[in-house]
Parts: sequence; C-alpha cells; structure tokens
Amino acid sequence: MGKQHNEEAMRRFMSEIWSKGDMETIDELIDPNFAFILAFTRTDTIDGFKGMVTRNRIAFEGLTYVPNDVVADDDKGACWWTMSSKHVGTWRTVPGTDRNVSIDGVTFFWFSPEGKFVKAIVENDVMGLMRQIDGIKMLYEG
Repeated sequence: MGKQHNEEAMRRFMSEIWSKGDMETIDELIDPNFAFILAFTRTDTIDGFKGMVTRNRIAFEGLTYVPNDVVADDDKGACWWTMSSKHVGTWRTVPGTDRNVSIDGVTFFWFSPEGKFVKAIVENDVMGLMRQIDGIKMLYEG
C-alpha cells in the first residue's frame, strides 16, 4: 500500500485503537492472524488483541496514546509514542492505584501487501510504569 498509507495506519493504531478502543478500526486495519508481541506477553490472533485492548482500557482510565513520530516504508514502520492515563483497575496483578501514569515506547510494525498490520513488536518503559503503580514494590513484598 505504501509509505503514506502505513504512516497513517500507525497513527490510527494509536489514536483510534488504543486511545478510543475502536473495534471496527481493528477489523479494518489488522490481519486476522496479527501477532502483537511485548516483553511480558503476546497474542497471535485478532480476537486476542481485541481482548488485550479491552483489558487495558478497563485498567487505565482515559488511556491515551500520542504518536510522537512515525516512519515507514512499503512493508514496515515504527512509531514512537507516549501513553498517559489513570491506573484504576488491576493490571498485571497490580490493583488499581488511582495514580496518573505516563510512559514512552516504540512499536515496530509489519504490513501485508494489502496494507494490514500482520505483526507488531512493542518496546516500552514497562518498569517505569510498574514503579509508578508500586508494582515492583508489590513483587518484592508479596
């Protein structure tokens, strides 16, 4: 589909899927066998990804992803982003803290010839997030 399509798709991934939880955008932009990979978990189906988006939007009120910069070519791209929200529900076994949180990350994307996302690998400051919600303290104190 090309560079311009892929850059716009990455912006929509952040603003419509993560920030708004728009399941129709997931169906439009993501291949059914989409692999979404983080350091601590992964999903290999569109339904698994929808579940992940839903769970995160429950745990984090006002979840907002801002795409700071995107770069792309015809079959891959990357987006540097900032996430902010309020931690209100259980995430990774850490109960809601009602704390405002923010982290940066980068997601690397691969696209099908039809322009759909087929794979995404996320690198983010998960330890920074865990510090903000006392998740590290909880791990060590039980």
